[in-house]
Amino acid sequence: MEKDKQIKVNALESEIKRLEREKIEIQNSCNHKETKVKFVDDTNQMKLYCITCNKAVGYPNQDEMNEFLR
Repeated sequence: MEKDKQIKVNALESEIKRLEREKIEIQNSCNHKETKVKFVDDTNQMKLYCITCNKAVGYPNQDEMNEFLR
């Protein structure tokens, strides 16, 4: 029974790694034309994220922060 759980966990970890690689490939091929401001997880720090691929692409300027906070 424990061996089955270990096999399942290993398969899930492999799938997560495969999906993460696929996500990185998509993000690297994206041109990041449109962005949005979001808070970084569990912080009060803001970053710019691509709307298409959700990659962090920088930090917002003051105008972008003010617009986001309205």
